[in-house]
Amino acid sequence: MDFLNKPRTWLLMAGFGFINAGYGTVVTWLAPSFQEQGMSAAQSGSFVAILTVFQAMAALMIPVLASHNIDRRFWLIVTLCCQLFGFSGLMLFAGYLPLLWIALLGIGLGGCFALSIITALDHISHPLWAGALTSLMQAGGFIIAAFGPLAAAWLHQVSLSFTWVWAMHVALVLVTLMLYLRLNPKSYSKIFALR
Repeated sequence: MDFLNKPRTWLLMAGFGFINAGYGTVVTWLAPSFQEQGMSAAQSGSFVAILTVFQAMAALMIPVLASHNIDRRFWLIVTLCCQLFGFSGLMLFAGYLPLLWIALLGIGLGGCFALSIITALDHISHPLWAGALTSLMQAGGFIIAAFGPLAAAWLHQVSLSFTWVWAMHVALVLVTLMLYLRLNPKSYSKIFALR
């Protein structure tokens, strides 16, 4: 099957890439953003560790919660909204309730990562083709994601602030939300019909 001729493949790739661009930027620039506000390296580093804990818990728990329905959009929207509030909080109120924004980002990024993979697998019942689609989604997605921290560094250099960095990811989350709203499982069999 020629997956690259299917618009859905590119949609999955873009969504996966935008989510992981957010993860790459957060892991790279979260601690420096807090240090820029006067926080110690130890404390800002602990925030990254806390983010990882929430991310791991969400990656394990949210797919379990979403397993009762093949339509994963509800939980995808929940995890994207967590990211939206987390990035918005860092953008507008970074000095207030930082643990809340970090927890929301961890839940949103971890849960959405796992659900994106599961949703790609949902598209095709044949395990070989489902694996091929998911592999392609990850390959293209991680190439897109690699530009997240790079774009963040450029935005910070230009603006001398992390506000535009977090704003970029708010925009990417909104784009991903619009893309993922199209993931109706009723159309999956038609999109990747095996001939």
